[in-house]
Amino acid sequence: MDLFFDVLGALFSFDHFVFLIAGILLGLTVGILPGLGGTTALAILLPFVSAFEPTSALALMIGVLAPTTTSDTFPAVLIGVPGTAGSQATVLDGYPMAKRGEAARALSAAFLSSMIGGIWGAIILTFAIVFAKPLILAVGFGEQFLLIVLALIMVGALTGANLVKGLASCLIGLIIGAVGLAQITSEPRLTFGTLYLIEGVPLVVVGMGLFAIPEIVSLLQSKASIAEKLQLKGQWQKGFRDVAANWFLVFRCSTIGVIVGALPGLGGTVVDWIAYSHLRQTARDTTNIGKGDIRGVIAPESANNAKEGGALIPTILFGIPGSGNKVLLLGGFLLVGIQPGIEMVTTQLDLTYTIIWSLAIANIIGAAICIVLARPMSRITTVPYFILAPVLITLIFFASYQVGRDWNNFAGLMAFGLLGVIMKSYGWSRPALLIGFFLSSKIELLSYQTSAVYGLSFLWRTGSLILIGITVVTLWLLLKQKMGDETQTSERRQQMAQIRVTLGFLILPVAMTVAVAGLDYRSSLYPLGVSAILAVALVVVAFSQIRARSATINRTPLPQNFLMRGVFAQEGDFSPQFKEFANLVLFFLLIVVLGFPIATVIFITTFIGLRSRRHIPLAFGLAIALLSIMWVLASLLTLQYPSGWIATVVDLPWWLSGY
Repeated sequence: MDLFFDVLGALFSFDHFVFLIAGILLGLTVGILPGLGGTTALAILLPFVSAFEPTSALALMIGVLAPTTTSDTFPAVLIGVPGTAGSQATVLDGYPMAKRGEAARALSAAFLSSMIGGIWGAIILTFAIVFAKPLILAVGFGEQFLLIVLALIMVGALTGANLVKGLASCLIGLIIGAVGLAQITSEPRLTFGTLYLIEGVPLVVVGMGLFAIPEIVSLLQSKASIAEKLQLKGQWQKGFRDVAANWFLVFRCSTIGVIVGALPGLGGTVVDWIAYSHLRQTARDTTNIGKGDIRGVIAPESANNAKEGGALIPTILFGIPGSGNKVLLLGGFLLVGIQPGIEMVTTQLDLTYTIIWSLAIANIIGAAICIVLARPMSRITTVPYFILAPVLITLIFFASYQVGRDWNNFAGLMAFGLLGVIMKSYGWSRPALLIGFFLSSKIELLSYQTSAVYGLSFLWRTGSLILIGITVVTLWLLLKQKMGDETQTSERRQQMAQIRVTLGFLILPVAMTVAVAGLDYRSSLYPLGVSAILAVALVVVAFSQIRARSATINRTPLPQNFLMRGVFAQEGDFSPQFKEFANLVLFFLLIVVLGFPIATVIFITTFIGLRSRRHIPLAFGLAIALLSIMWVLASLLTLQYPSGWIATVVDLPWWLSGY
């Protein structure tokens, strides 16, 4: 009880609470911006933490960390772009709900379930921190490797209209993730001799290209707002009732979040998909899941926030980061004199519980702020397309440039944007590709570590046998659930285009095979293995498509099996979307010539003016306001604008040149 009251007093002391609130506000702000999240927020904060008292710095870091996994739901639901890797699954049902005008309902349900998940994670962590050591030590390289394989199977099977196409999307992501220096030998793979690809393609560029650009192009093609009609009355309360009605789902997924989050290096990337898979396997009615079912928002959001508590277990006990942002949190701990280790649960137990309960309070406050903002933020979905689209394009180009401040990011953004449009149009899973890309380096390293430490004997370890069993059962259940109706194109021209796309993807495994042919076997074994499996999967898909097209021509019924179901799934026509894609190329050319500030004003004003002359004053004011906000961000965060050719011939002021 003495310890309890000591920690309680520290939590609500003036200094600690003020710094906690300051961190929460920073975390919420950064979390809303796609592609940033907790890691970026901590990176911004880290240089300054040593200037504060340890307790104040601790409150600031926890405050930043906790709400980013809550506020990243805003872009996931409102514009279909995952704010961070942990909100990818939320897009599948949250964005379709926003299109139906139910953004406020989706957001309020997401934030409440996220808050409950965060609190439940802190409660479990309170009791588990002392007993978790032997469990974590029992999870070796082999178990981590199999857990990632399980997560990839779940993602590929759950997010594709056709199971094999979904798994092939995952494999495409694994190959793209293998571009750059090899994990073991540091030999370059498929870099085309460029320095830009030495460390691989930046995650932010891939994520925004695959998700943001296809949704913007689709918005432009539709010539409408995201939601035709916004439902606000009663939506807030309806979201709360949804969470109450699915309380057991919240409880189960929160528990999954804590358990998976405690596994070093994995939680933040796979936990939402594992929770989403759990929903698919346990739900009685899966008809609307993936099409705008509120349960598809509640499940991943409950797990996503709960995993933050679980990820603190290895971080505090062993100094092993439980997720990506915990690497920077560990650095912050060391800067303020906190040494992770067994002392954190013995002589410094009060400090440990201060961290845990600060996390719980930050989750409550952060979620409460987001719930209040849910109703006004949902109005974004009713903004006309010709106003929203150029603003989003500008923000995406600005954000992509900040990753290394490299012009090549623009080329990568448009390349992955075009790939995203193709995949969306022809029924290939973008989330599967992204998660495969993100986990590629991890699974490659774990495969070598597992081979070196255990050989094949890891397959007979207790944890491995359990995971193999879960994987087999999961696949069996997913095969059963893939028998629902899928929308497929029966137009022969579109079917032929789909076959060409499938065969076109074969270029990737062939190119990777040629690129690694002369390298050390430790550099070539992983990409060769993935390329071979991908080639087989693509051949299977192509064969199924050719067979389905033959059935269409001969007017015979298709066999009802997992190979044929959804093989010609299609979302829109590619050709008109490709024409709208030209707007991004035009903006890029303006940046090259005029630099980002001038190009932004011209692009937004012209884009809106050509579609509605009466909105020209609004367009100009919007461009200036947007630039002003980015100038403030650039000053505070030492960011830069890309400067164009004109800056080399004319001496422009800093606010026009980009520097």
